[in-house]
Amino acid sequence: MKSTLIIGTFLCFFAFNSMYAQNSTVLPADDKPNISNLMEMEMNGGKPFMDVLKEKRLTPNISERELEPHHLSSLFWAANGTPHRGELHNRTAIAPMDVQCVKIYALTKQGVFLYDAEAHKLNLVEKSDYRAKICDDHIMQRAPIILLYVMATDMTASIKEENKSNYAYMQAGSICQNVLLYCSSEDLASNIVFTIKKDEIAKNLTIKAGNMLFIQAVGYRE
Repeated sequence: MKSTLIIGTFLCFFAFNSMYAQNSTVLPADDKPNISNLMEMEMNGGKPFMDVLKEKRLTPNISERELEPHHLSSLFWAANGTPHRGELHNRTAIAPMDVQCVKIYALTKQGVFLYDAEAHKLNLVEKSDYRAKICDDHIMQRAPIILLYVMATDMTASIKEENKSNYAYMQAGSICQNVLLYCSSEDLASNIVFTIKKDEIAKNLTIKAGNMLFIQAVGYRE
């Protein structure tokens, strides 16, 4: 009887400690990693360029796993970053007449961010997850990062009205290609969707529906 009581007490103590240990590892919402603080760039590594071109492809199945900090940082620099901090020209993507006519928004679980290439930083725009609202593709919605390419009308004053969308799509295509090549180099997955719910996003964000171009999802291969 006494031995049974001792064993029961021991099991209760063990169960309590296990529950405490599990609860102690759960971080409060405010302690979640801040993805806006991108890492300093490392310019080394990656596959040979010809191998990257050969292996480049769209990948429909993207894992929900969050991107590691170094992949997140390199992704945005490859998309349309600057070789030197504070340098406004000579970006990684082509800009017709050197007019930066495309803004890159990042839709994530933590919220919507706008990429600042000069500071190499993601600035928080809206603290809500819009991935499920941007399109009907459920596989795309699972991606940890959805890039939304938007025409920057405030930067296109010198361009004729009939040419603005052409300039924007040209630069967005160059950015998109850079992202695909980076994903190929790092064995990441990426996919593109042109049919997006522009009006749905415009209701909540200060982005005109007519300025939204298309989206590109990025994540690890599933």
